[in-house]
Parts: sequence; C-alpha cells; structure tokens
Amino acid sequence: MKILTSLFAFLTVLFYCNSSSAHALWIESAPHGTVNQSHDVKVYYGEYVTNERDQIEKWYSDVKDFTLLLYVPGKAPVKVQLTNKGDHFSGSFQPTEQGTYFLSIVKAPKDLGGQTKYEFSSLMPVVIGKSSKLDYSALKNPLQVELLNSANAKKGASLQAKITSEGKVVPNAKVSVFSSTGWGKEFVADANGVVTFDALWAGAYVLEASTFVEKAGEHEGKPYASSWQGSTTFFAVK
Repeated sequence: MKILTSLFAFLTVLFYCNSSSAHALWIESAPHGTVNQSHDVKVYYGEYVTNERDQIEKWYSDVKDFTLLLYVPGKAPVKVQLTNKGDHFSGSFQPTEQGTYFLSIVKAPKDLGGQTKYEFSSLMPVVIGKSSKLDYSALKNPLQVELLNSANAKKGASLQAKITSEGKVVPNAKVSVFSSTGWGKEFVADANGVVTFDALWAGAYVLEASTFVEKAGEHEGKPYASSWQGSTTFFAVK
C-alpha cells in the first residue's frame, strides 16, 4: 500500500510539473486568530503542489511589487507592511475586534507573456474570535475564490468553493485543489461557479482558479491578444 501511495504522489507531482499552468501567488496564514494577538502572514510565489517556492529575486516581472491589503470588518482596507525573507514576504497584523478579516492581493505584472496579459491574485479569510459564516460580499476582486463551508473543515468532509469576478459568478472556471501532502486534482466549476471536492487529508490546502480569454487589449502601453487570470485561497483541514 505504501508503494502504491508513493507512486500516486509521484504521478500527481509529475502531472503538475508538466502542466502548462502558470505559477501562482498565494497567501499563507493561520485561518483563525485571537483579538489583540499578533497574526503572522506570508506570501509565496511558485507551485504549491510541488512545494516549489521561488526566491523573490526570480519572481516573474514585477510581481514582487504587489500590495497586500487587510480588510477589517466595517472599515477601509489597510496596507500590510512586509519584509523580504528570500523565498517569501513576511508580515503581521494585530486584530482589535472579533469578525472575519480578509487578506487580499491583486497584481497584473507590467510584462506580457508573449501576447498574453497575466494577472495574479490571492484572497484569504482569517476568522478572529468565534467562528462565523464567511461573508465575501464586500470584496469584488477581478477573480476570487470564495470558501463556502471551509471555516472549520474536517478531514473527509465535502467542501465547496465559489468562483466570482467583480461580484458575479464565473461558470465553468477551471479550479485546481492542492494539498500539502503533494496531492492535486483539477475540477471544473458548475453553472453557478461552484466546485465541490472532498478533504481527503488533514493539513493545509490551496485552491487556484484560473481563466483564459482570447480577447485583445492593451496593458502598460503594449497590445495583447489574450489574458490569463489566476486566483488562490489558502485554508486548513483538521
């Protein structure tokens, strides 16, 4: 059985290493926190499923010049100060009240990939105090992954996420589910932008939604023929 498990993990990693999907930008933080206690945040760029975390100096174009915003319940978002740690950025915030906080990044690099415009984003909820339903209504990023029932996810549970763009659902979006075990699987959202998957293992997970559109435009003074968006979210399963 151990041999079969190892072979499965190897084939999974091999598949994603050879896939044409772009690198992803993702936020890592504890999904739950405590009032008046410092809460640590990290930002990585690479391939989560293969534990590939690129050195910041090798990040694509000017991706490293992103801004991390913290959405505090009932208040305007604030910028989180970050420190370069070599293969990631590190920062923290101190919540002063209970509720659901959101960490958000949206970054469109100045350089095109051939004739394609890229946009990387990440959105992560942090529940401070008592657990409550995750409310994404105040956030309308160009592409975002919304967890529907993962605030207190447990191993073996059936989980759901909704893909939206500026507040509207994105039907048939491609969604990859990655576990810290090295497991990964690709899904397609339904007509309501919802994807359903099972939490097979305990530990950390990253969900990445992506869209690709062949539509011409201009970015940073340069014409492009198509655009790609990739958005992630991070959560934990007990």
